[in-house]
Order: sequence, then structure tokens, then C-alpha cells
Amino acid sequence: MFDNSKIQCCVFEDYNMPFDESNNTYGAIRKVQWLKEGQEKDESKAKIEIRKMKSTPEGEIALKGYTFSTPEGPSDLAINLIKLGYGDTKEILRAVRVRDNFLDAAKTINEDNDDQSEGGEIFDMRDLLLNVGDEDAG
Repeated sequence: MFDNSKIQCCVFEDYNMPFDESNNTYGAIRKVQWLKEGQEKDESKAKIEIRKMKSTPEGEIALKGYTFSTPEGPSDLAINLIKLGYGDTKEILRAVRVRDNFLDAAKTINEDNDDQSEGGEIFDMRDLLLNVGDEDAG
């Protein structure tokens, strides 16, 4: 029989971005390592996971979740959710525009021939960049 009492969770990063909150449960994204009793924590062995959590007066209880097996997994999930229409477009743009590589990516995005809109026309991100700041001027 499996003994859960001898397993503990070591959180290396709690992104503190709860989602899908309902009553006393919520989803959490964290970088964690599950340790057996006596095992040393090692951040290089930690993985990103999405897990449903339950908040109780005694603390959090980890419920069902998903642990990513590869470093690319979280990015693949984010891209696919966006392609499926999830996420507010303005919020997505606000989130990515603070990345260090945003301007370089936006300037070179049309070099990839597979990026076409539904109508077959290619959207030139540089057109958007030319107008950055115009919304603040008006």
C-alpha cells in the first residue's frame, strides 16, 4: 500500500496566480519537487505543475493535478490554448509586451511563412509597432 504521509511537496516557485477559483478550491501553477522522506530537495529535479488545491484552516491540500514532463510542455499548452481562442487578446498582448525579446520577435514574425490569418492575409506586426503609444496620445 502507498503511504502518502511520507511524501512532501517542496515548492521552489509559487507563481501566485490562482485561477478557476470556486469556494475553497482553486488551481495553482507551481514549480515543485515531490520528495520521499529523507530525500534532499534539488531544484534541478523540480517540474512545473498545474494542480487543484483545497484551502482549509489547517493549510492547503493538494488535489489532482498535472506535472509537465518536458520544459516545452507549459509553452506548448499556452500556445495551444491561445490558438483555441482562450485568453483575452489585450491581456495576452499586455503580458508578452514586457518580455525582453518582444520587439525582436515582433520585427521578425513575418519571416515565418506559416503565420497567416484566417483570410489568408499576413498580418504585419510592424504595423502595430509603428502605432505603439498612439493610444496614450489620444
